[in-house]
Amino acid sequence: MTSTLLSLDTRSLRPYKRIGEFGFNTCHAAIVPRLDLQAQIRRAHSELGMRYWRCHGTLSDDMGIVVSDGNGHPVDYAFSGLKRVLDAVLSHHVKPFLELSFMPAAFAAKPSATICYYRGITSPPREWPLWEELIRRTVTFLQETYGVEELKTWYFEVWNEPNIPFWSGTRDEYFQLYASAAHAIKAVDPHLRVGGPATARVEWVTPFLEYCRASGTPVDFLSTHIYPSDVAFAESSHGEVQLLGTEFLTRAFRRVRGEIDAISPGLPFIMGEWNSSAGPLASNHDECNNAAFVSAVLAGLEDYAEGSLFWNLSDIYEECQFHFTPFHGGYGLYTVDEVPKSAARAFEFWHRLKGERAAVHVRDGEVRAGCGCFAVFDSATGTTSAILWNHLEPGQHAEAWDVEIEAPPFSQGELSQILPGQGSAFETWQDMGRPATLKPEMLASLHAASVPRRTAIASGVPVSIRVEAGSACLMELRNY
Repeated sequence: MTSTLLSLDTRSLRPYKRIGEFGFNTCHAAIVPRLDLQAQIRRAHSELGMRYWRCHGTLSDDMGIVVSDGNGHPVDYAFSGLKRVLDAVLSHHVKPFLELSFMPAAFAAKPSATICYYRGITSPPREWPLWEELIRRTVTFLQETYGVEELKTWYFEVWNEPNIPFWSGTRDEYFQLYASAAHAIKAVDPHLRVGGPATARVEWVTPFLEYCRASGTPVDFLSTHIYPSDVAFAESSHGEVQLLGTEFLTRAFRRVRGEIDAISPGLPFIMGEWNSSAGPLASNHDECNNAAFVSAVLAGLEDYAEGSLFWNLSDIYEECQFHFTPFHGGYGLYTVDEVPKSAARAFEFWHRLKGERAAVHVRDGEVRAGCGCFAVFDSATGTTSAILWNHLEPGQHAEAWDVEIEAPPFSQGELSQILPGQGSAFETWQDMGRPATLKPEMLASLHAASVPRRTAIASGVPVSIRVEAGSACLMELRNY
């Protein structure tokens, strides 16, 4: 690939929305009190700047909320399990994006309809007033415990992916589920934020918004999910999928934004789940290339969304049973041993960007599919920063991207790179022979391999950078 000349225009600035700092998902609520998972939640806030947490199963039976008489009739509600989970999250300065799922068995029309290893019940309620009362009682407890001003900073989301087997009802039944929950939440306080439909494959956006408008059902944000394996979603559970390129996701973001604005202009759009594939055991989650994927997606989300929740924070994860192999294709930013993967380092790069977004112009050459540059300028310090990526798209031949960058004058410069063995520990683990159990010295080597490479950039412009195939880098130019 020939060299590309890019110009960073620091005179044309616009806000940097910091989409990558919005938040993350964890698996399901019952495992949140684990100390090893809490350590990773703490890192997500302190090192990645992430502010919101989402997970499945906050109402499931393993949370013990509904106390039944044994015949399906509630005799009481007990919220200490939910409080334990929320207190753990809040203690790390992260706020809930509270997904309301799954159905307690005592209330389920089909209690045998379950999903995942932990058997979340996907059924509609056997009586709709039971569901609405459950939501009202839950949110009332939260208001009494944390205060309404705190709850106004949270998000309440109704269910997860009701267009695939996470919901065993119909679309109309989901709309009724959403409406019942939304009205119950607003009855506690009208200023609380509620939204959905949290669908897979960015589906149901238009019919959901049309339903809400026609029925007078409140909706404060639109949430939905996308993965580049979604065309082959049914075959994705074991990672054997047909992956699509990063532009597939950007087109999806653009389409969702258009659908929203056609019905509810300006309604916030939250991309509630995404990663480089929907399969929980897929090696692309572990590879160095995932850093480039994350960077390409975050750049696209900056143009269309108001929030992003990456799936998933951690390989401490139970949907398909726990896996303890150091790298096993899990969704996480961190391994079960808390080794940061390349994707975590990419989020760190985006967190380090300070200032406002600068325009990037192509002066000469071309930008191949999968490659890109996102730049910011901090007028307070005179610092110009840019993230560059070279995502190895499916079926694409690996080729480095040589870039020359015209930027404002600087006195000090640094390039941080995510490369195999220098920011991405997965390849180092492969070189070790893929050990299933790590000796202490092996774990230390993996942590060392997860640290990005840093080199000085000589003063003078243009700046020449080689972005290796399947890598991402952060350029920081300081004028002091």
